[in-house]
Amino acid sequence: MPTDTGDLRIEVLDPARHDRAGFSCGVERLDNYLKLSAKKQQKDDMTRVYVALEDGQTTILGYHAINLGMMNVDALSRRPRGAPDHGELPILFLGQVAVSETAQGQGIGSILMHHVFEKAYRIAGQAGCFAIVLDVMADGGETIFQRRKSWYEAFGFQSFASNPARMFMTMKQVRAILGEQPDGALDDDA
Repeated sequence: MPTDTGDLRIEVLDPARHDRAGFSCGVERLDNYLKLSAKKQQKDDMTRVYVALEDGQTTILGYHAINLGMMNVDALSRRPRGAPDHGELPILFLGQVAVSETAQGQGIGSILMHHVFEKAYRIAGQAGCFAIVLDVMADGGETIFQRRKSWYEAFGFQSFASNPARMFMTMKQVRAILGEQPDGALDDDA
């Protein structure tokens, strides 16, 4: 998984500086989310959108959107040790990952995923987070759905038994990817 950002920056979407209008990843729903919904959802504190850009540029090469949520412990095949009696587990929900058509195949998607792992790790250290959860988009038919699902599986995500399109990765797996200790505490809040 490429994680060397080199001249690439990942920062919170700033609609006044970042060129959303020119973004095209080949999936209309993802393009429209960035162009039409991301600004409002972020302003209303419903999500945070992070964009990847070349240093000194405003053209968005890719983005991901994350927010916090809860999942019911019954969605898992086995109840985790220490799960609260109320049955709800804190999660980081990964809403979208998209890379512009001009930047696809250059590892930017993997760099964005690594950024998600780092964010989840920080959240787990500050407020608690059991897992990262996502829904694989079905846009484009079964073959494209399976390709997307395989991409997430390559990082270690697994499907819920009750819904193959919903996937998760525990913080234990995230820490292993990052090579970090279980406490999750970090000195900076990047």
